[in-house]
Amino acid sequence: MGLVHFIQTFKLYFMIETLLYGCKIGDPDYMEDILYQCKGYTNKEELMKKGEEWAKINGYDRLRIHTVNLSQPPNFIKTINR
Repeated sequence: MGLVHFIQTFKLYFMIETLLYGCKIGDPDYMEDILYQCKGYTNKEELMKKGEEWAKINGYDRLRIHTVNLSQPPNFIKTINR
């Protein structure tokens, strides 16, 4: 692996954010809170397992994980037409 490839991979790693969202029990779906955020990729299965344990203790449900690539502009038209 050359230096250029390493730099590109390194930049991409820090352009990815992984988010764990959850809703308080009884709140509507649009009232999501960010429960966990980290740069780069993470083990989603492990994150969800630990998130479910934490959520049960702290009164949250309806968890979801979302990975965002900050190097790509958002597609608001796609979001609106959902």
